[in-house]
Amino acid sequence: MDIKFIHANSVLITFSIFFTLNIISSPIVDIESVRKSEEIGQFRNIAFGYSGSRGNEDRDNYDISLSLVNNSKKYERLFVFEKSERTKDDITEDESTFLHARLLRQLNNKSYDLEAYFQSSENPFQSYKTRNLFGAGIRFSELEKIKLSVSLLHEDEESLDGIKKKTERVNLYLFKDFSFKNSSFVSISSFFQPSLNNFSDDYKYSLSLSYSIPVSEKFFINFKITESFDSDPPDFAEESDQSFVTNFNYSF
Repeated sequence: MDIKFIHANSVLITFSIFFTLNIISSPIVDIESVRKSEEIGQFRNIAFGYSGSRGNEDRDNYDISLSLVNNSKKYERLFVFEKSERTKDDITEDESTFLHARLLRQLNNKSYDLEAYFQSSENPFQSYKTRNLFGAGIRFSELEKIKLSVSLLHEDEESLDGIKKKTERVNLYLFKDFSFKNSSFVSISSFFQPSLNNFSDDYKYSLSLSYSIPVSEKFFINFKITESFDSDPPDFAEESDQSFVTNFNYSF
């Protein structure tokens, strides 16, 4: 993708309208949209979301996310924090939090880079009390048309019913984008995370499709559809979740 709207020391504020079937917790954060790979500098992104209803029930749903990026010639550093709250008649029904940190070390004269990451989340929407993971792997740096990384991760989960589970997984990440003549672009990202000990029966995947339309150099609209699947979900949660999101983005 040739067009880059966000520059060093910039701040992105996102006003979002959410159309969701379920609030999802992806197997791992979709990092490509915020990491500013191969761009040097500091980047700060802030996103807000709100939806509500009045009448038979008074409901307010809030979402906020913050991402910080600090890239140099040798290192790419990423930090993401997200929080969601669901209230009914001024009473908080559910809260979820999400944190992701990542470090990438670029290797000279190599076809790959090294990266490590840590992720922690609390998501009652999917029956997770806590879900923590950390991993390390390689990211192939000389692929021109796709982004590809492979890593091993350790996952530590506890459900709302207190059931604990620890799993070692393989993590495969793939990203591809397509640009059009009107400067709009489509991006596709996917994760596949099978268990090392039970490859065929215990796995997670996430598939995301995003379409971005630039209105001006500083303003664009983004439509996103996500499918997330867990073959062994906690408690009585569904195996599959879908979400639909429309974002209105302004940078300054």
